[in-house]
Amino acid sequence: MEHRDTGRVHNKLINRIERLEKQQAFQRERFLRFKLPEIHRKLSQTLLMEKIIESENPVAVSEAVLKGLKKALNSSEFDHNYFVAPIRDLVSRPNPYSLYMTQYIMEIIINDPNVIDIYGTDLEIYRTVNGVFSQVEIQFDRAEEEVKAQLDRNKSLVPGSREYEIELDLMIRRKIGEPQKQ
Repeated sequence: MEHRDTGRVHNKLINRIERLEKQQAFQRERFLRFKLPEIHRKLSQTLLMEKIIESENPVAVSEAVLKGLKKALNSSEFDHNYFVAPIRDLVSRPNPYSLYMTQYIMEIIINDPNVIDIYGTDLEIYRTVNGVFSQVEIQFDRAEEEVKAQLDRNKSLVPGSREYEIELDLMIRRKIGEPQKQ
């Protein structure tokens, strides 16, 4: 009797990969919601100070960057993928928000009347944007690990339980601040 593979193993593997991708997307969105003001401030400063964007009106550039960050945060997966399609192969395993902001700078901000010019290649702009995201994300991860270490000392809370998750969220909000509202 010959054994026929019905594809269950394949389906389980695909489901596991999809679940992991959704979890990573949730973590990235959560990170951006908590750190949006800091990313906005640092990204605007970096783009202007490293002379990626030349402008006579830095406030207008800052507002345009904030608008782009909010669009990246609130865009659907389809809209996001459609918007970054021209540069999706710029780097392997890109940060989706860095990629979105790179495209936003090259497509939207460049046409802003307050922007004189944008300098650098697509890759240079991506590296600058991703550098800011990475720096803030490292600080966020470190703060989150400190909170988890504090919670692990509390023997009355079991990791994975509803009470643990609530306490984790409360402690992160106390340490980092409130997430950005939609």
